[in-house]
Amino acid sequence: MSLSDRLLALAPRESEPQVLTVDIETSPNVCYVWSLYGEQHISPSQIIEPSRVLSVAAKWKHQRNVLYYSEFHHSREEMIREAWHLYDAASVVITYNGRAFDHKHLQREWLTAGLGPPSPWVDVDLLQIVRRHFKFPTAKLGYVTEVAGLPTKLETGGQQLWNDVLAGDEKAWRKFRDYNKRDVVVTELLAAYLADWVDVPHMGQWTRDRECCHRCGSVDLTLVGLVYGKTTAYPKLQCDLCGAWNKVMRNGDTRPA
Repeated sequence: MSLSDRLLALAPRESEPQVLTVDIETSPNVCYVWSLYGEQHISPSQIIEPSRVLSVAAKWKHQRNVLYYSEFHHSREEMIREAWHLYDAASVVITYNGRAFDHKHLQREWLTAGLGPPSPWVDVDLLQIVRRHFKFPTAKLGYVTEVAGLPTKLETGGQQLWNDVLAGDEKAWRKFRDYNKRDVVVTELLAAYLADWVDVPHMGQWTRDRECCHRCGSVDLTLVGLVYGKTTAYPKLQCDLCGAWNKVMRNGDTRPA
């Protein structure tokens, strides 16, 4: 038995993946500028106040409540620490543009707060999936969810809401909180809508049966033909529960078809 096999036998296992949907809101960079028009190069010496995370909203799959932390309702230290603990507990994190935005902003905050990286997670960035598979006129979250017939983002009224939030206006913060939390709900609904197109970890890692449906873990699979690779054909199965397509490898494990 290899070291990996011995450690796997000892390591505690979760009964199901811990799936977390996350959305953050940030402040703009505040800078001195010399003109309101044309392209400008803004040097670091012109930055008066750099962008920072203002709030974090998150929701665990199968739980109704949306968790929310902000520098107004809590403290910056508590907000950043709680966000770190959420990521540390998650096995899958779902975002919309998290790879380029949410994760990097949070990781900067963790770094400057003296926190190391949280436990590794599987990144599911729905923006990347939308851009990879579909040609919408725009990939903005609000547009895609409207086309899909799903609940969509709340209107903010534009920059003025951020101005009021940064001024500490309590009414603005209530609207800001609702906006942030709504984005998490909308993102989670879109993840379910796009489920057929999303690559997620093989559920057999939790059911301990790698001959199950890779997406939902069901063993009710129907043989419907073959999946053809460049040199090899594999049995093609469809899950009777969720409809996902699976192919069967030579060792009996299923994979996305």
